Amino acid sequence: MKLLYGTGNPAKLDVMRRCLADLGIELIGLKDLGEVRLPEIIEDGKTPLENARKKAEAYFEALHMPVFSCDSGLYFDDVAEEDQPGVHVRTVNGKYLSDEEMTAHYANLAKKYGGLTGHYKNAISLILDETHRYDAMEPSMESASFRLVGTPHPKSKKGFPLDRLSIDLQTGKYYYDRKEKETGFDPLDQLAVESGFPQFFERVMKEYNRMERYEFRTICQEEMEQGVAIELACFPPNEACSEKSMRERVQYAPELFLAAVDKETGKIAGTLNGLATNETKFRDAFFDEISLYDPEGENVMLLGLSVLPEYRGQGIARALMDEYCRRERKNGRKRLILTCLQDKVEMYQKMNFHDDGISASTWGGEAWHDMTRDI
Repeated sequence: MKLLYGTGNPAKLDVMRRCLADLGIELIGLKDLGEVRLPEIIEDGKTPLENARKKAEAYFEALHMPVFSCDSGLYFDDVAEEDQPGVHVRTVNGKYLSDEEMTAHYANLAKKYGGLTGHYKNAISLILDETHRYDAMEPSMESASFRLVGTPHPKSKKGFPLDRLSIDLQTGKYYYDRKEKETGFDPLDQLAVESGFPQFFERVMKEYNRMERYEFRTICQEEMEQGVAIELACFPPNEACSEKSMRERVQYAPELFLAAVDKETGKIAGTLNGLATNETKFRDAFFDEISLYDPEGENVMLLGLSVLPEYRGQGIARALMDEYCRRERKNGRKRLILTCLQDKVEMYQKMNFHDDGISASTWGGEAWHDMTRDI
């Protein structure tokens, strides 16, 4: 498969090519497109994922080809808010810095604090076609923590100015002075050390090939029985929603009831459903009171993610969540909110939810965790 990497930075393109070399992906960059008019993109997102998504969507709309974009945020420990780079690593006081200017700025910042310890949070947004879009900003994509100092190393590599100031915490050496045997990787390959990137592409390509078997769409009224049966089959009695409430969701909010339908058999393999609201905290009443449904609400309280046992292990749950996010973002929603038991927290974190802590929910008499994903 040929993919466009939405970057004009040849160093980043080279690193990513090597990162994905074993996956059979042909990678091209923006400069490989020749004299093509590219969209102007304002990277004003608050997180790396928001900016990655902005770029990928803009390039896809303009070029109509599979594309992905990445974005990073640099986060230091124990610095004042005004000195925290976040997503504005290269832009300081409204000015886009050159490699030399970046080196000077961060060297001065390191001197101000007597050295800085930080790490990168990285995000990726991949669009294969109109219906297959994948986002991730996972812990496995974060860089290892490193130390930034005020004296630049004499070596430099275009596109990676902060490597000149970076000290490896394990060896105490500049990145440029580490030996291959001490690190196990090329110290200049910032992305290659983050195993989350090749893992992301490997997972997505497998899911994409498998998902051709399924159609993701709103549940139909005549499929109500299947929707109810799946929910009741996938949750234990102390967690399962009542049949009455399930029927009300299908009847009154079918547009928020997404189904993964097996194209070969017509059978529903899995579902994801919720209710729109302007409330920001999950409460038990959402499970049973359809009157809380607000079609104009900017948030969605997710009430059930279910995949039949014979369809598990194929990535359907993640595909349902990704499609739900894409669709509800187009509908103007801002975030998805859910509550889950401790043993499901890690699963939802892999779907880009963050743990908001112990819930006020008392459903089933167990401790639940509230989780949120901005879309």
